[in-house]
Amino acid sequence: APPARPPARPPPVIASQTVIRRLPGLPLPPRSVIIERLPPPPPRPR
Repeated sequence: APPARPPARPPPVIASQTVIRRLPGLPLPPRSVIIERLPPPPPRPR
């Protein structure tokens, strides 16, 4: 049997889309709208 690996975590964009789709009673906006509404990623310290 193959070695057990931890489940891969989906990117935050896919995760946010999944949450939005699971919300009942809300229309699903286009992916472009979802991406535009996402907050910008925090700057990485150098």
